[in-house]
Amino acid sequence: MGIKERKAREKSQRTNDILEAARQIFERKGFLNTPLQDVAKEAEISVGLIYRYFLSKEDIFASLALKGAEQYDKRLETLIKKAKSAKNRSQVTDSLVEVAESFFAFYGLYGEYFDMLLYSYKGMKEVQIQATTLTRLMSVTLSSLDRLKTFVQDSPFFKAKDEDEALRTVFLLWGLLLGCHKLFDSSGRGHLFAFQKDTFIRQIIEQIFSGVAASTSDLKDSAHFRSKTSKPSASQDFL
Repeated sequence: MGIKERKAREKSQRTNDILEAARQIFERKGFLNTPLQDVAKEAEISVGLIYRYFLSKEDIFASLALKGAEQYDKRLETLIKKAKSAKNRSQVTDSLVEVAESFFAFYGLYGEYFDMLLYSYKGMKEVQIQATTLTRLMSVTLSSLDRLKTFVQDSPFFKAKDEDEALRTVFLLWGLLLGCHKLFDSSGRGHLFAFQKDTFIRQIIEQIFSGVAASTSDLKDSAHFRSKTSKPSASQDFL
């Protein structure tokens, strides 16, 4: 092994060591409650050395969020394959409930990252994150959304009439999961909610099913009604 390869391997190992140390202390204390000095202490290195690998504490957390998003995307791929083999709507619902549970497991660890990024976009907080990390995280997130969109579009149980309707359905489901995570998190706010989480999520997915099917049916009925009742005008005859 040459010097260049050895240095690259050492850099990769050091990066992983910092990320693992940060992951452990973030889980114990929370991202917002952990100063960079605590991360350095956990990793048994100096703060100055951390800056050789990451721009900031937020940059470390973004890298951890990226790893989590990649794991979620792989898990989602497996669950979508399972859902495609479903024989009835109940089995598809079971698979989508697993999708929701996997989402909660991921977002429970890294939800603060997305909140932090939202504050940054609104100009409420300055964050320093490597552009390559942000680009990769966006790519993985889009990959997950596209997997769901393709499944909804192809599934005979959703009955989405086209790609746009399938995408709207995915964004609706994604947004509901984000909102439900806030309602059912462990901060105490979840106790204000009157429903059991697993049952509530399943019912939401069932309602989305029914809504998409009803929407498609209503559109078809409306188009059929218009074709039966409307008469072409003179200008329409001309065109």
